[in-house]
Amino acid sequence: MEEQKNVRRRGDDLLESLYEVTMKLMEEIKPANITFQQIADAAKTSRSVLYRRWPTTFDLLQDIYTYKAKRLFEGDFLEEMKDTGSLRGDFIQFLTFYQQMYMEIGADVLNNYFYLRMQDKENNKEPVVHTAALDKYIRAMETLLEKAQSRGEKVKKVSKATLMLPFDMIRMENLVRPDNISEKRLESMVDEVLLPVFKA
Repeated sequence: MEEQKNVRRRGDDLLESLYEVTMKLMEEIKPANITFQQIADAAKTSRSVLYRRWPTTFDLLQDIYTYKAKRLFEGDFLEEMKDTGSLRGDFIQFLTFYQQMYMEIGADVLNNYFYLRMQDKENNKEPVVHTAALDKYIRAMETLLEKAQSRGEKVKKVSKATLMLPFDMIRMENLVRPDNISEKRLESMVDEVLLPVFKA
């Protein structure tokens, strides 16, 4: 058993090393132009090592970004949410936590991930972790609105697509404002967009 753990640890270390080498390489080469040969040379390994795990560079890059963004997709920050006493306060807290996680991971990593997702026109390579994250975020929004109702606040009945609005909005904000989003900006997003959409 101990031997198996050691082997796995070496495998994880190797994978992390390949990810780091590829990320460093992408500082010089656009993701769309990167090749397995370039990655293999930088990692001092062979292309066959890469091909055994990833059919294309798209698959490798998506794995890298998914791995880097794991904490965001797992939604651990949602467990830190507290009832602020108002839908407005809950929304501000929600966006603040999400943005903190976004910045911790890095806007470049996440923006590149979503760029890759856009290249998958038929959506047949979406990672399972991404699908699970969408479901988790929708449930979190439903819970947030249910709490507002239980406090006596009137909320609208909306579609699942609308429930994803806070997350879609944050992603767009980070695409056009990669240098971070101020607290004032988050508050205006809540007051001018989210509350009019969700409050009856």
